[in-house]
Amino acid sequence: MTDAAEASRRAPPWHAPLWGHFGQAIESDRVAHGLLVCGPPGVGKRRFAERIVAALLCCERLENGDACDQCATCRQRLADTHPDISRLVPEERGKLIKVDQVRAFSERLHLTPQYATGRIGWIEPAEDLSPSAANSLLKTLEEPPRDCHIVLVTDRVSALMATVRSRCQLWRVPPPDPETAASWLDAAGVDVADLDADSLRAPFGVIERASRDYASLVSAWDDDLANAIRGREDIALISERLAGQPRDLFMDWLYRRAGAMLAAALEAAQAGTDPGAGTPSRRDLPESLARIAIRLDPFVFQPWCARVADTARLARTNADWQLVIESLFLSLKSCLKRRRTA
Repeated sequence: MTDAAEASRRAPPWHAPLWGHFGQAIESDRVAHGLLVCGPPGVGKRRFAERIVAALLCCERLENGDACDQCATCRQRLADTHPDISRLVPEERGKLIKVDQVRAFSERLHLTPQYATGRIGWIEPAEDLSPSAANSLLKTLEEPPRDCHIVLVTDRVSALMATVRSRCQLWRVPPPDPETAASWLDAAGVDVADLDADSLRAPFGVIERASRDYASLVSAWDDDLANAIRGREDIALISERLAGQPRDLFMDWLYRRAGAMLAAALEAAQAGTDPGAGTPSRRDLPESLARIAIRLDPFVFQPWCARVADTARLARTNADWQLVIESLFLSLKSCLKRRRTA
């Protein structure tokens, strides 16, 4: 196991204050049956939720509420063979969780647990519950089986039905400050020299990208974006190629590139009207995109940046991804042909 992978399994320092509250909740027996763990992507909320599950199932918890990782229940959990954990996830990528899945899930939670620590229900991503599935889950959240806890994990707590949110105890995992994240990543052997503040606020995302040869992917995507803008390659061919790439990484990259290009365009526009303004910053952009960015009209480019953010929500649906990308790039070409109106 790499240092980065090992680090991702340990509790990061920015979780400590929140875990302190959870430890107190365990000690005073104030842990709700429904636990909603949320936060931005990359902050380690899944790791925090796993820590909760470990603590709730442990027979000999530590003083701070953490699992001992030594008892029989801990050993089974670590081996991924614990009989009292039931999971509710989409059957396929991009599909919603169905009402029949929720009914089967609820039935499993009512089975007699193998251990005295009770049963755990795990739902991820909770925002993928269909409306009928979410309604079906309400009865279990309102009247859970004895000694049962249901843990829901989500990136977008606002996407959950209000009735589901109101029946859960909310545990919001915050992003770390960039300095703390940089120190943690550096200790894990991750090169942080070229990471911006936004990346550092999602350090688990940094580790995920590093494990998937992100640098090579980015280099190719930078070329594709520059070629699409300059018309050097057919957008349909570019879209077909990109459709086979990891959606989450691609949209994360595109969101960051769009933001950096908009910032460079704004700085260039300011420099053009203010003789005292400095040279536009290109630190977050490769040279090919930096040269394009400083010639963009930020007022016509900004709406496309907003469209990128909206498109990111489709990455986990069953939408025709090639058509989604092609439409996005065609809209970029269209907006770049326009001129700002007075």
